[in-house]
Amino acid sequence: MNTIDLLKNYDKNKHLEITSNANIEKINLHYLFSEKWNQEENIPYVVQTHLLDSYYCLPERPDMAFTFLWKSINSSYNELYITKKPNEEKRLSDRIAIEMLNSMIVKNFDSKINDEITVELLLKKYISKIPLKLTKFISNYLLKNYVLEKKYSTKRHAKYISSSFTSFRKQFREIYNAIIDTYGSAYEKITNPKIDNNGHISLNIKKEDEQKSRKIIHSLAITIKELLIKRQVNIESNATELFTLNLTDNLDYIKFITLNLMYAIRNNTIHGKIASRLNSKTKNKESYFSSVYLYLLGYMILSISLYELDYINATDLEVNLENFNDNIDRD
Repeated sequence: MNTIDLLKNYDKNKHLEITSNANIEKINLHYLFSEKWNQEENIPYVVQTHLLDSYYCLPERPDMAFTFLWKSINSSYNELYITKKPNEEKRLSDRIAIEMLNSMIVKNFDSKINDEITVELLLKKYISKIPLKLTKFISNYLLKNYVLEKKYSTKRHAKYISSSFTSFRKQFREIYNAIIDTYGSAYEKITNPKIDNNGHISLNIKKEDEQKSRKIIHSLAITIKELLIKRQVNIESNATELFTLNLTDNLDYIKFITLNLMYAIRNNTIHGKIASRLNSKTKNKESYFSSVYLYLLGYMILSISLYELDYINATDLEVNLENFNDNIDRD
């Protein structure tokens, strides 16, 4: 059964067969719970309501589960900002609250979750296994929005440019410039973006250039993955100029993960700018695993936030190591 058949005659079980792929290994979630949660009033109320909704979607739909999980993360970073900046007069926004969250994560880098593992080492473990499908998401929105903006630079076309793209360019100017001078210039040569009267965007890549397009996006995705793992990578332009992409600063490193990956996926999904991951035509085994990975990465971010808010203990963060060992580090 395909999606057209489902739209004609919806059947939930048949839908699950399509999206979940029964032949692949499912998530084995170790649930976060703290000895501090001996009474309901000790558990953050909004966080727990959305967290339960995220559990409801598992294991079949980790992509949907992440959407609900982000609501819990959203609630926790709003509370972080309000409690850590009680006299701040700026209007609360996702941007400034996530900045506070990022600072708190870096502050807790040396916090021990057991005798051997710190928060920083735990994060390093997760990033070492980041799926290429997720860095390809970053690669796609950078290159496609770049060529679109280059072609349509007027104010009336600004609505077609992704906020994820403009945020990346603002927050990581040097990395952005290096990517554009190399991959961006190559991608521009094989695209001819068009926006029709209904606002539909086509890059008009010629058939003979389709493989080249995939190779450029794939190559940039590998570079971004290497950057996240090694935190520094060199790339070379066609003019043999060498560029260094750098994430050695801890705060920049966390920003890259929370903003360019997690928040960008959340935004593009919520605002209907990308297809539902496990309903898309290109879904495969890697789609499911990347959705599981993103959920567990978000789960760790949420737990660190709850630790900083004193809702849980440092030792409660060890559940993230168990989730990593059972669901991500399967080699």
